[in-house]
Amino acid sequence: MTGSRRRPIGIMMVIAIATALTGCGSATLHEERETRLNVYPDNYRADLLAALHAYVSDPTKIRDAYVSDPAITPIGNRNRYAACVRFNARNSDGRYTGSKDVLAVFAAGRFDQFIEPPIQPGASGQSSLSATVTEKCGQADYRRFPELEAMAR
Repeated sequence: MTGSRRRPIGIMMVIAIATALTGCGSATLHEERETRLNVYPDNYRADLLAALHAYVSDPTKIRDAYVSDPAITPIGNRNRYAACVRFNARNSDGRYTGSKDVLAVFAAGRFDQFIEPPIQPGASGQSSLSATVTEKCGQADYRRFPELEAMAR
């Protein structure tokens, strides 16, 4: 009878140790994944040109184009490389819409997505991601982006 009591305790100990080790392994995997995703985007200007070509209604004759260097930025609950892009593009009617800032997010060294600022600054219920655009791009150190101004269809 004594032997039968030890088996369940031994099995529970093995399960507890395995569970603890699994938790450590998943944390390590998460860190490795984050390291792979947070690679500096060396070709960020070319990636932005390609993305903005599809993003704006009329990619020709963009005015006042600027971009900041990518930097690690909190995006939601993750950190990603992100750069601010400022430009004045034309809408589908051919009219300039005014200067606009967007946050370009990169993953694994490549462009991933744009995040737009809130439609109405200070509006209640604005997403934290939109607020990130306003905060980060308001403080960005912009440089001219002549390649964007020279973009053709």
